[in-house]
Amino acid sequence: MQFMYKYRAVIVLLLCTTFISGCWDRKEINDVAFVIGIAVDKEGENYRSSLQIALPGQSGSSGSEGGGGGTSGDKSWFMLSNTAKTLRGTSLEGQKALSRRIYYAHRRTMLIGEDLARDGVASMLDLFTRYPLNRFSALPVVTKGEAYAVMDTDAPIEKFPSEMVRELCFLNMRNPRSLKTFIDAILSDGVDPFLPVASKVDNVPKDWKDVKTNIKLDGLAVFKKDKLVGMIDKAPADALILAMGEANAPEVMVKSPRGEGDIFIKLNENNSSLHPSIKNDKVTVTIQLYAKGVVVDNESNYGDLRETEILKLNDAIHKKIKEDIVEGVRLIQGKYRADILGIGRSIHQHLPKEWDKMKDRWDDIYPDVEVNVIPHVIIENVGVVNKPIGVVEEDIIHD
Repeated sequence: MQFMYKYRAVIVLLLCTTFISGCWDRKEINDVAFVIGIAVDKEGENYRSSLQIALPGQSGSSGSEGGGGGTSGDKSWFMLSNTAKTLRGTSLEGQKALSRRIYYAHRRTMLIGEDLARDGVASMLDLFTRYPLNRFSALPVVTKGEAYAVMDTDAPIEKFPSEMVRELCFLNMRNPRSLKTFIDAILSDGVDPFLPVASKVDNVPKDWKDVKTNIKLDGLAVFKKDKLVGMIDKAPADALILAMGEANAPEVMVKSPRGEGDIFIKLNENNSSLHPSIKNDKVTVTIQLYAKGVVVDNESNYGDLRETEILKLNDAIHKKIKEDIVEGVRLIQGKYRADILGIGRSIHQHLPKEWDKMKDRWDDIYPDVEVNVIPHVIIENVGVVNKPIGVVEEDIIHD
């Protein structure tokens, strides 16, 4: 009997070994090429995809020298670029030239070349919606010129240029446009998509030594459905992001109410909401914007920021915000006719019956919608020093 117990115990132990033999679908790191970012361009009738692939052997400490990081001073990534008639075809072509399996699950940014964006991105995005490894959390960005050129920068502050693009997106907006939100906007009624614009710049003037290329976000790409219709410069673009309530602690420069010079005010906890109304078939939308302000720089000779002067400064920043947003709205409404603020969507949410009557004519109605802007900014902190530094009392202008 005791022999039978031992015999059964041995069989059970042998069976247990089948559960600790490891994952059947494991992939060794030496067999995988991790794609960190992708740049997609159009060349004639073909797509060009440029994959930024991490080199694990060069991904050492961040304090090492050299473009792109790496312990030996070499870049910690390399570019694999291919052309094909379809975007999926470029991936297959790339795999033929790579000894490791291309792995897309770590891709965090997708740069879209300007020419491709103007032709339309819908057919390209179909691939990203079907293949499971294409994460919807990746951040799409439109580039001025070719996307691969922006991807192939030094960007020495980060280990990968694509990672720098991602960090810039989060600095620019509280909720950057992801692939999911971008596709949602393309497929939705009453709102048009937009994306940030990235360009390649030098970190110092060209005649300096040790010039390195860098990446800069400087505006918004405005889409009509899936096609790029224009780019907005940084100043009106920042105002539109503020109108959406998505600005990440922006700073607004206002001219001093009296005297000469400018004052910078940082807007914390900013938020906004759209309030549509329809009267006699005339559509009006009011943008209510709320924020708390902090004076971060006074480069003027204006006052010591007492109560009356704070009130004047409040009026000045209200006027400046209103002017900037109205200018941004004029561009998207009159020049590009693209509803990136989602005015149509706000009518759908607040006045659904009215939206049903006008949704088929929205493209014709939108350019004539009256947009009012009402800012509510409270300046609650003027900093440690209230008087302008370096200006004697006799030269300070008071209210």
